[in-house]
Amino acid sequence: MSRKLLAVDMDGTLFNDDKTISKENLEAITKLLDAGHAFAFNTGRPNHALREILSVYSEFDRDNVFILGHQGVIGTEYSSNKELFGDYINNDDVREVITEVLKCGFTCVTFDATHIYTFNDNWFIESYKKLSGEQLVYLNSVDELKGKNITKLIAIDYDHPEALQAFKDEHEAIFGDRFESFFSHYAFMEYIKKGTGKGDGVLKLASILDIPVSDTVCVGDERNDISMVTVAGVGVAMSNGREELKEVADYVTENDNNHGGIAEVIYKYFL
Repeated sequence: MSRKLLAVDMDGTLFNDDKTISKENLEAITKLLDAGHAFAFNTGRPNHALREILSVYSEFDRDNVFILGHQGVIGTEYSSNKELFGDYINNDDVREVITEVLKCGFTCVTFDATHIYTFNDNWFIESYKKLSGEQLVYLNSVDELKGKNITKLIAIDYDHPEALQAFKDEHEAIFGDRFESFFSHYAFMEYIKKGTGKGDGVLKLASILDIPVSDTVCVGDERNDISMVTVAGVGVAMSNGREELKEVADYVTENDNNHGGIAEVIYKYFL
């Protein structure tokens, strides 16, 4: 059997609802790795934050495990933390978007390779911190981002997510030639550099590993997973996933994220 690459989303896909990885999924991933296949976490989470979350799982300390973090924008080796690639947003451009997001009354968080920044102090931020489990750095001005290598930004509105969609639509003509924009959560609208994303991250990692795209399998549950599911040799949507993702997937799992959905994919396509 030729070497293949499995890339999986985290929340709602590999993680149970309690943000842990089931024994069933861990055992299947271990067998996949023992068979010589490559495994990548393809996530909106920062690489360093995901490494900290996964530090309790010794199963991943292997040279064929990778992280595609920040929506696939930064690729690293898991064991060594060596950066394989990184696609950062033009600093002037990202500050322009953030200024507009804040002017329109949305809460904003933005990321570089090692930190998460915000300009707000409200219950949206407290909810985000609880959901992500990540620490944030509070800034007073968008100008404090000058010189930083920014990977992405998120506009947040739990109360009126439809306003985020309206903002996205209204600003497509202004930002669409420089940014990819999408929802990673019903209340989170993200911007990343044009031409990057989870699908692009898979293509880059597959090229580095000399694995044909036809031998890649990608699994997700949300709208931001569409790019990797559509680019993969086999694109898989979780049974608990968004209908928009299921419509473009090659396969929809029988089991959800709480009942070994990733193990199901591994035994079906790898073992």
